Amino acid sequence: MSFLVALFVSGIAAGTLGALLGLGGGIFLVPLLTVVFDLPVRVAVGTSLICVIATSAGVAALASEESGADVPLALRLEIGTAAGAVIGGVVSAFVPARALSFVFAAAVFGTAVYTLKKAGAPGEAMFRRDYRPRRWTLGYSVAGLAGMVSGMLGVGGGFIKVPTMYAIMGVPLGIATATSNFMVGITAAASVFVYLGRGDVRPLITVATAGGVFIGASIGTVVQRRLKVAWLRWALVLLMTGIGVQMLWKGF
Repeated sequence: MSFLVALFVSGIAAGTLGALLGLGGGIFLVPLLTVVFDLPVRVAVGTSLICVIATSAGVAALASEESGADVPLALRLEIGTAAGAVIGGVVSAFVPARALSFVFAAAVFGTAVYTLKKAGAPGEAMFRRDYRPRRWTLGYSVAGLAGMVSGMLGVGGGFIKVPTMYAIMGVPLGIATATSNFMVGITAAASVFVYLGRGDVRPLITVATAGGVFIGASIGTVVQRRLKVAWLRWALVLLMTGIGVQMLWKGF
């Protein structure tokens, strides 16, 4: 019972962070479930995919018309992401693991720097609908890069999609995170059936973790409305920097 409670609490934490940053929570859950809870990697990934869907559902359930995902934008960017994922999956068979780590780190650091450089004016709104996405060509290119990173390294590209929409395409940061959560939910739903069919989704573990994630995502969605854009922007940059340093360490 204490094991399930610990999974539930961990799910709340992962869901809150996933909703706030537009990452779905999977980037936190997989290492947590494998390292802390000593679960097999396939079980951790299968559980994480269900939880990413739960995060997406939690964000959508509490989002207002003003703070919800930009669905047309999400569907258009998914084209670039999907194409990049296919290319990345093919390329990964021919590129050394060390080189992949350096490519990944370079992409993350570059995105972090660009996000800070393109930061909006003080007092900018977290949510607004009077915007029009711009720089579509560059946006598609970076979305494709996010997909390639995902295909090559098996990680979600949400931490690249959010700053792409925000810093490059001019989407308000709150809308960008909601849209990213919508996008990773689609991706997770498309791939989770493979893990279900293999028996890698264990009911008790998944229900306990996903229940916590849904509650955490709901909390994160409410909290985000009370945050300043600068706080969320810095949290995203710090996360990207930490991931980049980790990948550099692996490369060396």
